[in-house]
Amino acid sequence: MSFSLYGDNHADTPHLNRLSEDGTVYENCFTPSPVCSPSRSSIITGMYPTSIGTQHMRNYKKIKKHDINPHNQLPFYSPIPYKNIHFFTETLRAHGYYCSNNSKEDYNMLTSPLAWDESSPKAHWHNRDSDQPFFSVFNFSITHESKVWENNVSYSKEELDLITLPAIFPQDDRIKTDFLTNYKNIEKLDKKLGDIIQQLKDDGLYENTIIFFFSDHGGPFPRYKRSIYDTGIKCPLVIKWHNNETEKRNNQLISFIDFAPTVLDILDIKSDHQMEGVSFYQKDQRNEIFAATDRFDGFTDQRRCIRTKNYKLIYNLDLESPIGKPISYRHQMNTMKLLDSLYLIGALDDCFNEWYKPSKVEFELYHVTDDPFELDNIIENSKYADVFVELKDKLMAWLKASDFGNLTEKEMVDLMFPNGIKPSQLTTPSIHQHQNGISIDPFEDDVSVGWKNQGEKSWQIYLPNEIVNPNKSYEVVLFKPGYEVFTQTYK
Repeated sequence: MSFSLYGDNHADTPHLNRLSEDGTVYENCFTPSPVCSPSRSSIITGMYPTSIGTQHMRNYKKIKKHDINPHNQLPFYSPIPYKNIHFFTETLRAHGYYCSNNSKEDYNMLTSPLAWDESSPKAHWHNRDSDQPFFSVFNFSITHESKVWENNVSYSKEELDLITLPAIFPQDDRIKTDFLTNYKNIEKLDKKLGDIIQQLKDDGLYENTIIFFFSDHGGPFPRYKRSIYDTGIKCPLVIKWHNNETEKRNNQLISFIDFAPTVLDILDIKSDHQMEGVSFYQKDQRNEIFAATDRFDGFTDQRRCIRTKNYKLIYNLDLESPIGKPISYRHQMNTMKLLDSLYLIGALDDCFNEWYKPSKVEFELYHVTDDPFELDNIIENSKYADVFVELKDKLMAWLKASDFGNLTEKEMVDLMFPNGIKPSQLTTPSIHQHQNGISIDPFEDDVSVGWKNQGEKSWQIYLPNEIVNPNKSYEVVLFKPGYEVFTQTYK
């Protein structure tokens, strides 16, 4: 990971370093999917993407109904999970928290209209009532993969000579240029982090505010982003808790699906909705993490893994395809172009030769503490036979428990939408009049309900059996993942 907190000193990150002094650096944090949209779906729901149908990059976009996705020739769709899921910020809002998102959502499904008080480039805790607790998210795109080629400039030989590339890459100045640009992007990110921290201090809020700093997947380079190796799924995580009396480094295993239950646990809030994650607040409940890769744009790479602190087992479902897919978006990067050209002339080392190989073995087993880049597959070493059996059993049990992890995308879509891809309709709710207000009955389970006076911007969370007192003219909204949002005005 490209931060000095994790041993890479190329980028100067004084604000992140100071944040870590007030908090804890987590050394084993993992995303269940090494690409942004599926990964973000796990954060907002506390569920594995393969359990809720958000594992393909990407299947949902805010577009006209029935537009065809050119990458899979299916209409874009917002999946219908079989599980009782919700956006966990709805629970925070129901308990009085002001929730703002600035501003990327991209959860690979339709966002609940009840998830945020505000989700926009101007969203900020400043917009809440002065005495209201808040949960604010700030997304910074400056370190996105695309910023490597968009922000590239010519660097001096002296600057490039200061860059030490990871051992898996050819030591070439064109690759060093991409890495140096990424380091400079990280420094810009650090300044943005510093601005947020300073705003908290100016508002007198810093000491009592819990801060999570993390990326949504591994680095932006080939064999990093979209890769099930640690370079793709291992993420930086720094947390400043509400006091400074915390350990400075922590090596327990954490998955992104653990974030939502952890936040709720910190606040002592219970949720009736299903989450596959577990809280890591003042506890260590995880012995392994799981991750998966599926479709990336026009190419599918079904791979599954289980990782403990010492070992990783990878299960490859489609054996007759290379690990490295010719994804056109990634081929805008000079590093990718150079790797292609070196492969064609047979000038790559074993690592990237393996990446281009036209087929895969079914299982890969790595001793990740001794082999952090996962280059030496020890699956045939009898010394690790018991490790393989144990991890395989756990991995297969996880796959069996996943609703959609063993299916192709077409099979999954046919199950979700047997009559063709179109959102299902929610039943019109019943509005009951009471002497002191109204109550709303959605008739269906697992439906999020909200209301607002006509003309107001934000929906208010409606709790079951609650009596609310809107103005004479008001609106009601119902939301359930995979269904068309229901809104209606009442007068």
